[in-house]
Amino acid sequence: MTNSWAQTGLRLVLAAAAAMAGWEIFAKGIAPLIMGGPLSPNGLIVSLIKSQIGIKPPGYVATVLHWATGLAAYPVGFLVLATVLPRIGFLGQGMIVGIGTWFLALGVFAPLAGLPFMLNFGTITWVSLWGHLAYGVTLAGLFALQRLAETPSAPQPAVGRA
Repeated sequence: MTNSWAQTGLRLVLAAAAAMAGWEIFAKGIAPLIMGGPLSPNGLIVSLIKSQIGIKPPGYVATVLHWATGLAAYPVGFLVLATVLPRIGFLGQGMIVGIGTWFLALGVFAPLAGLPFMLNFGTITWVSLWGHLAYGVTLAGLFALQRLAETPSAPQPAVGRA
């Protein structure tokens, strides 16, 4: 089977959907055990839009924007990274994506929303790092697994034939 752009796009969307689902499980299920409450990218997105445009969007708009970013924008960035740095493997690629998305959220978007840079490096900063690393490594790992599953295997020699 040849590797078309459509196949690559489908693999990327499937890996991104699983990575986003994992992020949500981490943000709402694991993070509260560590820091007493969930990670809330919606709050950051609402603050960012209000700060930059002057309107407070409804929560569902923030949810849609977060999911669109996680399903489309960041995966496209990952694909570029994977193309440019194929030799570092999926783990290295996933860690770069995770750290990159974390830094964008807390190092760029948080200050633009009027919040402290990296949220003053409090507990939420480090819990968020783990969530973003899980997202990046899941995205890269599942994308790599799907690619391996589509790679035809070499013919195996016949066993027991004379």
